[in-house]
Amino acid sequence: MSYLYNILPDASEEQLDTKHLILRPYEEGDARDFMRLLQENTAYLNPAFAGWLARVQVLEDARTQLRQLRTEWDSRRTFDFGVWQKGENSYIGNIALKNLERAVPKAEVALYFTEWPSSRNLALEALQAVLQFAFGSLGMNKVYMRCTNSNHSYGELALESGFRQEGVLRNDYRGADSEELLDLSYYGITRNDFEQLSSQKQANSEALT
Repeated sequence: MSYLYNILPDASEEQLDTKHLILRPYEEGDARDFMRLLQENTAYLNPAFAGWLARVQVLEDARTQLRQLRTEWDSRRTFDFGVWQKGENSYIGNIALKNLERAVPKAEVALYFTEWPSSRNLALEALQAVLQFAFGSLGMNKVYMRCTNSNHSYGELALESGFRQEGVLRNDYRGADSEELLDLSYYGITRNDFEQLSSQKQANSEALT
């Protein structure tokens, strides 16, 4: 049994609400939107999400994938949030905490958003909400992000959210349908980093009132 199995007992805690967004686990009724976003952004999502692109070809594939994500959520192995924009109630992306490790504990964050880069501010809002979830509800001590050259803009988003670039792992990633080895830029944020940033934001807010 996963060490995270007993946290988040109340289903109401699964949904994260921000000023402009709702982040929540997927439901089977989300399959059509989930598949559409993948199919409309195939080139953009390679190579980081090549596995999903390969597995989701028809609607039933999408339903199967979402059931798997729900299973992984319930077993506390991966926390995949679908992201909906309030008002329009439009599905705009995905952000996940995965590769959880008990010893630290730490988790990797991965995300994609449609209509990039116009959705950049919304992605930033979602990332900050998930960091709060990771360091608060999950009790993580570190969150990290890995980016290839093709999605370096997400690395810039990480830096804006308080991550630090910790290095480049050379020839460290191969896409599902490629023989090319890619470099990965590694970004990390610790609990101390996050708490210091939160305190600084609170102090700045109080200074303006």
